Amino acid sequence: MTLIDLKQALEADDRVAVNLWLLQHPGSLREVASNPDCGALRLLAAVRSEGMADLLLAQGLTVAQVGDWWAQGFGLAGLSPTVAEHFIRCGATITPHAAAGLGLVERLRTMLDQHPELMHAKGGDGGRPLHFSRDVATARLLVERGANLDDRDDDHDSTAAQWRIGEAPEVTRYLIEQGAQSDIFMAARLGDLELAHQLVSENRCCTTYRIGNNSGPFPGIGARGGGGSIYQWTLGFNRSAQEIAHLRGHHEVFVFLMSQTPPHQQLLIACMLADRELANSIAASSPGLVNGLGDEDRELLAKCCWETNLNREAVRLMLDLGFPIGVPESNHGFQALHNAAWCGDAELVELLLQRGHPVDRRDPRYQSTALGYAIHSCVTARRHPEGDFPSVVRLLLEAGTPLDASHFPSGDEGIDAVIKSHGIRQV
Repeated sequence: MTLIDLKQALEADDRVAVNLWLLQHPGSLREVASNPDCGALRLLAAVRSEGMADLLLAQGLTVAQVGDWWAQGFGLAGLSPTVAEHFIRCGATITPHAAAGLGLVERLRTMLDQHPELMHAKGGDGGRPLHFSRDVATARLLVERGANLDDRDDDHDSTAAQWRIGEAPEVTRYLIEQGAQSDIFMAARLGDLELAHQLVSENRCCTTYRIGNNSGPFPGIGARGGGGSIYQWTLGFNRSAQEIAHLRGHHEVFVFLMSQTPPHQQLLIACMLADRELANSIAASSPGLVNGLGDEDRELLAKCCWETNLNREAVRLMLDLGFPIGVPESNHGFQALHNAAWCGDAELVELLLQRGHPVDRRDPRYQSTALGYAIHSCVTARRHPEGDFPSVVRLLLEAGTPLDASHFPSGDEGIDAVIKSHGIRQV
């Protein structure tokens, strides 16, 4: 059984299965809960009952670890307030950010009564308690106590309304009603046509914004030395407002925004939605549109090969329209082939190779080829257990990708078998 199996058993409140997992992995609960880098503590959000909480506490989890896990305010949407209160009764400490994220309004009220300055305390990423508000009741308490509606966190330079738009859009709507700054992505996510009209009338350029574009107000990871806009995590990487409206079923907002969007941005949107008919129509009506795209627009192909928003059909459509294949995304310098190989996506790797993607390109930071990315992803990072890394390695070797001496043996039997089949032996 894997950590994925454990998470599923926790979500099903299956104490027999959880107990079996703990028996098969003696001491592992204490180990993973003590390792902040492995992310295993996020499993606590899957606990569904007080009985399961007691089982974990009896098997090595400590209340101190629970308090450490939720202190910053992250990842609390799945944990019920009832279970949280049980952990607190057992001795877990609570911060204002955790109280806000758990929706423990009365506990938060008591904290603010005793220490009003906690209203402005910084938690995860430098966000204030308002950034973590679980529901409108929590947000209302904080606003009534004087929370600054437009305070921005330290890592993403984003407001509480932007933070809550994904998990709690009703909180974002409430904050807007209280006077918080709004933007076109909020209008798209909320399906608010009136707000969309207002924002476009104030700034026509807002229809050209894309999450992750460094030329706009919602930059990507690594830009300007920060973590990029929180919208990457709350609404999706590299999305436009039009795409968000479309994917959320807000047809009227989508149609309006598209009517206000320049043709080259319309083409990008059609590609990201993998709408071949629309993309071909736009390209046919504006010959030379693809050749006239700017560097940042051309990066979108490589971005669509990365794990956060892998989109094979968007890539295929872009290539069919003539997008250049070798343009890296600028924040990290990763090529499309690097990204696809990292994901272990053999189908996408094969597509890129068929369309002539260079195989010897190395990224600027690690000086590694796509082959190195595939091997490191499979053996060390292990974020893609679903990936077909032996097939990816085979495709890259057959295409002539150079094999560095450090790549063999890799530590993965499947990959090493492929390398050996190509006549490559350890020196």
